[in-house]
Amino acid sequence: MEEKRIIGLLGTIGSGKTYVSDYLVKNYGFYKISMGDLIREKTIKLGIERTRENLIKVANEYREKYGADYWINEVFKKVKNSMNKNILIDGVRTPIEAETAKKNKAILIFIDAKPILRYKRLIKRAREGEAKKTFRETLKYINYKLLNNSTKENLENNIESLLKKII
Repeated sequence: MEEKRIIGLLGTIGSGKTYVSDYLVKNYGFYKISMGDLIREKTIKLGIERTRENLIKVANEYREKYGADYWINEVFKKVKNSMNKNILIDGVRTPIEAETAKKNKAILIFIDAKPILRYKRLIKRAREGEAKKTFRETLKYINYKLLNNSTKENLENNIESLLKKII
């Protein structure tokens, strides 16, 4: 059986992770597993309202109860059961998640942009309760970095160049 190609995306808030994720799904047929979606699904099963605070609470409760690597292990259960060759993990956030992804042969791509651009994007999308996140410890696990400081076309060219190295 052919080995799976696994890419994990992480990055600063407002950097363009969702855009890169959608691009890989649309243009390369990657099967996307969103860590945030797993948490939302669990919240729905528990009958809890899906507010940002409740999602964070559920995520943290499961990490405390089952270990800091609970959510990334749930992702890799889905990876193992997937028939897709190309898998995209959207939302790697913590050092243990990055470390576990690397141990499972994922290629980690960090996406970043200038703070002023990220700020403008956050204002434009206006998601309730968003706060700046830090990735200092997680960054030691990344394989590549994509900068998203100009146009979508430039970002797409950067994605293509990077994929030529990976695929």
